[in-house]
Amino acid sequence: MLSEQIILILDSRKLEFSHYRNIVEQDSNIQVITSDDTEKAVEIIEKYEPDLILAYDNFNKNITEICTEIRNRKSLYRPILVVLSNESSLEKKLEVIKAGADDFHGINVNNEELSLRLFAHLRRNIEALSDTVTKLPVANTVYKIIKRNLELKTTKFMTIMYIDVDNYISYKEIYGYIAAEKLIQTFIAIVKTSINENDFLGQISENSFIILTTPEKAEKIAMFLSYSFDSVAPKFYSNEDAERGYLLLTGDDKIGRRMPFVSVSIGIASNRYNSFSNYQEALNLSRSVQRLAKSKPGSYWVNDIPKLSGEKVIKQIQNKILIAEKDAALAYLLSTTLEMQGYKVETVNNIDEILDIIEKNKPNLVLIDITEENSLDELAVSSFIKGEYPNIKVIVSTVNRNKEKILDSGADLYIPKPYELMTLFNWIDRFLNDEI
Repeated sequence: MLSEQIILILDSRKLEFSHYRNIVEQDSNIQVITSDDTEKAVEIIEKYEPDLILAYDNFNKNITEICTEIRNRKSLYRPILVVLSNESSLEKKLEVIKAGADDFHGINVNNEELSLRLFAHLRRNIEALSDTVTKLPVANTVYKIIKRNLELKTTKFMTIMYIDVDNYISYKEIYGYIAAEKLIQTFIAIVKTSINENDFLGQISENSFIILTTPEKAEKIAMFLSYSFDSVAPKFYSNEDAERGYLLLTGDDKIGRRMPFVSVSIGIASNRYNSFSNYQEALNLSRSVQRLAKSKPGSYWVNDIPKLSGEKVIKQIQNKILIAEKDAALAYLLSTTLEMQGYKVETVNNIDEILDIIEKNKPNLVLIDITEENSLDELAVSSFIKGEYPNIKVIVSTVNRNKEKILDSGADLYIPKPYELMTLFNWIDRFLNDEI
């Protein structure tokens, strides 16, 4: 199973391996690894990141030194360390505990008591390393599980699903912490119905999650999550917002921004096509693929392609801007400045030219200046762009102060004239670098 816990048993004489294995393997979710050599044990700890180490005090090296060495190593995860010893004096116990052990027992400890204590340690550790809202394992535990499964090759092939609940931060800002908690808890409930005990679900940030599963199941899970979450998400909004179909965000008294409802973006990466040398490579690929899914409107998932570099693809395509501005001087200033920042810019002074250029060059962002006399025609163009090309970001600048009317046309941002150039450039950068 992808979520198995690992217990490492250290015993130089190998006499107690089978005995202690029988004690701890009562739980089917536990795998036991054994070692009779401290140097090899260090390699095992580095490689597999065990959850608990049961060390028998029968090595040539002093057990306190062994405890100190284990505690001094740098790792993703601090394992529980339990020592068993022939000597059970209070002085010995204090010495071992001070050296880094979490628990100390004499070798004659009752088997049932030892078993209960070990499982209690593991349970407390799981609780301590779980998010308080979702009760899911947190980031370092997730990284440890990925690393461990790559090393152990628990399954023939493993798939990492990197999932973001998009637009969650904006939702929380408007609806509050309690509503946001309920939304995330609902999402987790949906996820849990799509996976089983052989899969692993963890959390790496407030709205980012990881599922470990098999390649055969990954796409089915992604399709289910996308459909189910899109079905339930509108219920977390007010009637006014649900009827409008988006959130209206106002950074100040003038600027208005259209924020879509929450959705999920899922990147799927597997070692079926990729040879991961470490857990970071696996995470980076799944994250890069997820960014491609994130660039699509609504809930979306993308499966990995061999040697795909999602990050590079995004950087290549997110650099084309079309400016429709009747003020020739302002259009020249905008295009020149943006080109100096590395963007490819085209300008037109007639709204009728926009659609032909979009069809031909597929810009990533369109900046439209809307005049009062032609506002209906120009808003219709904005609506057409978002209907036919939903991935294109649309910024509307105008003297018209009706934010909702402009955003209803599909515009992602309304910025009134006159505006500060740096304010506009900041918004363009944020849109094209997927910061919002």
